[in-house]
Amino acid sequence: MAEKTRCEICDRNFKDSEGLLMHNKAKHPEKVPKERKKLPLKKIRNLGIFILIIGLVIWGIVGLISSNSPEGEDFSEKISVLPDASHVGSISGVEYNSNPPTSGPHYSTPARPGFRENPIDDGNLIHSMEHGLIWISYNPRIGEEAEKLREVASSFTVITQREANDEDIAIASWGRLDVFNLDGGTIDADDLQRINDFVLRYYDKGPESIPAGQHGGI
Repeated sequence: MAEKTRCEICDRNFKDSEGLLMHNKAKHPEKVPKERKKLPLKKIRNLGIFILIIGLVIWGIVGLISSNSPEGEDFSEKISVLPDASHVGSISGVEYNSNPPTSGPHYSTPARPGFRENPIDDGNLIHSMEHGLIWISYNPRIGEEAEKLREVASSFTVITQREANDEDIAIASWGRLDVFNLDGGTIDADDLQRINDFVLRYYDKGPESIPAGQHGGI
């Protein structure tokens, strides 16, 4: 016997569910379940591309953050900031509390960032650190090894030779210092990483922040 299906609203019987469905579509459309529209293939493809792009952007941001983070141990020490940071015409006779100095009286003109071929007076470099630059100095006894320091030259570093250094390499910022001698007389990847880590930790930490690319001076 054929199955009968009843419309509760009209109190009518239909021989099968298909007949009831046809009836509801004509008389009671609100009773008909709405079919889910399938996404066109083009939309599915575009959605996939969008998700892929978002993933790549997130991956790039994570990679950028990681590349701008120090990787090794912090070997530096905090140096007490001298209370007098005035501009002076000469620093002869000034007693600094570290070698090289990391704060104190200095000249009115800072030193520009970059790998500098000739020695620069401490008074100019102290002013550069006040502006947030990192001063990397080397004793000229390391000879041609100094050329490897060009790898850490940037808009945040000023690199000079300095005979007064006790150790081969000194990395200084305002109130911070790391000094070390070279193992075997050569600058290796670990040394460069140590310098780069210092730069990442302490650049732009001076009391007078100057945006990158706007450091004037000698």
